[in-house]
Amino acid sequence: MDYHHAMLNLFESFERHQDELQSRNSLLALDAVPSPTFYIEAFFDGNLEWTEYAYTERELQNLKNDAIDSGCTFTVCLEDDED
Repeated sequence: MDYHHAMLNLFESFERHQDELQSRNSLLALDAVPSPTFYIEAFFDGNLEWTEYAYTERELQNLKNDAIDSGCTFTVCLEDDED
């Protein structure tokens, strides 16, 4: 019977912690600021060479630099996250 009570206490503790984590995560989600997603296409002599997504300004700048260093022209589009 002691084993049964120990497991029941453990399960109830687990449920309490799960509820606490879920409430904390929902609060964090409300405070989260959505980050933009960029889509970049690189062209060489008018032909599409590569495409890539960037999720931060730094990634976007690195991709732009890569395109320029390889002699490509590029276009950047801001992806709409709202579906």
